Amino acid sequence: MMKVELYHSAFEDTPKFVASFPVDLEDHMSAAEAVYSYTQNKTKEGWAKGYGLRDDHRSTSVGDYVEVEGLDASRRFKRMRYYVANMGFTRKKVNSLGREVA
Repeated sequence: MMKVELYHSAFEDTPKFVASFPVDLEDHMSAAEAVYSYTQNKTKEGWAKGYGLRDDHRSTSVGDYVEVEGLDASRRFKRMRYYVANMGFTRKKVNSLGREVA
């Protein structure tokens, strides 16, 4: 079981913790991708209230990030940050276009 914390930082002055998700997957990247998928506003009602959150939240966007906590592929416990990029995720911070920055 992985724990994934979602932070919205793409349109905010400082990163904002949104929610924590338990994800029953085997690797960090799959857990990050699952939370990205969960947190897209696919209906008029949005995603947040369906997860028991009091406030509604925007969809997860390029520049936001997740912190995944759990066993990695080598079965060691790790906490790693993954930024939403223009295609997938990256471990490096990204700009507003989803491109890695130094």
